Amino acid sequence: MGDNIQVLVLTNTYPSETRPGDTPSIKDQVEDLRRLGATVDVFYIDGSQKLNYLWGALKILSLWLTPRKYDILHAFYGHSGALAQLQKKYPVVVTFLGSDLLSEKDSRIGKYAARKADGVIVMTEEMKIESGRDARVIPFGANTHIFKPRPKHKARAELGLPPDKKLILFPWDPTRPEKRYWLAEEAVSLLNHESDAELLALHNKPREMISKYMNACDAMILTSRHEGSPLAVREAIACKLPVVAVDVGDVRAIIERSNGGYIAEGSAQAIAEKLSLALDPAQAFFDVPSFAYDSLSSAKQVLSFYQQMLTN
Repeated sequence: MGDNIQVLVLTNTYPSETRPGDTPSIKDQVEDLRRLGATVDVFYIDGSQKLNYLWGALKILSLWLTPRKYDILHAFYGHSGALAQLQKKYPVVVTFLGSDLLSEKDSRIGKYAARKADGVIVMTEEMKIESGRDARVIPFGANTHIFKPRPKHKARAELGLPPDKKLILFPWDPTRPEKRYWLAEEAVSLLNHESDAELLALHNKPREMISKYMNACDAMILTSRHEGSPLAVREAIACKLPVVAVDVGDVRAIIERSNGGYIAEGSAQAIAEKLSLALDPAQAFFDVPSFAYDSLSSAKQVLSFYQQMLTN
C-alpha cells in the first residue's frame, strides 16, 4: 500500500547498541512503513551535543542543492520539526510525542514547528489542542512481537528476581523530574505498611529485557506530571501487567478499554491504595483481550496520512 512513497525521517532520538532506550518506537514505525512498501531513509541527529544540531541544519539546507529524491520529510519531536523547516523542497510532517508540546521548556519550539509544518501528527487529543492545528491523532503502537505474556516464574528466574516478593515496575528514567519518581517511591513506601513490595526502576535497556521485567512484575506504576501517550502502558497491557497511573495523556482511555489496571488521584496515598488493589490476586484484569494497538496498525495510519497529503 506504500509503493512509490519515498520518505526521509529526521529525528534527534533513535535507538542504538549503546542507547537502546532512545525512542525505539520510532524505529518500529520506520521498519513497519518499509514493510508496507514505503522507502524510508533515516537522518539521525545525536541530540546529546548541541553542536550536532548545527551540522544537522547544514545537512537539511543541502537538500535545496540535491536532486529531488523524496516525497515527504517526516520529523520526530519538535526540535527536529523546526530544523525540517530550513528547506522547502519537501512537504514536512512532524510527529510530536508529548513534552515537545506539553512542557513549558520545549513547547515554544514545538508550537513553532507545528505552525510551520504541512502536516502534524500527535499522540492525544490534548496534544492536538496544544498544537493549534488540525492534527492527526496517531499514537505509537506496541511491538507485540516483543511485548507479549510469558510465565512470571520463568521471567523471574531468568532475571534472578525473588520468586515471592511483590514487584512494581517503573520503566522510565527516575532522574527526569516530570516522571516524579519520588511520588512512586512514596506510594510504595506507604504500601509497604501492609505488603512487602519493591519498586524497580528500569530505563535505557533493550526492549527484550523490558518485556521480561514486565512479565516478571506484579504491577507497573506511572506518576508523571504530564504525558502524551506513554507507550510503556500499552506494552505493559500487551504483557498483561496491571497498570496503576495518574490521569495523564490518554492513559485513562487505554486502561478503561482494556480493564488493565487503575487510575489514581495524584497523591501517594491514593496511588498506594490502587496499588494494593492491583496486587490483590482476587482481582480480574484484561477482560478485553482484543485490545492491542500494535505498531503496524499505527504505521498504516501514518501511511494513509502521507497519501492524503500527497493527493491534496
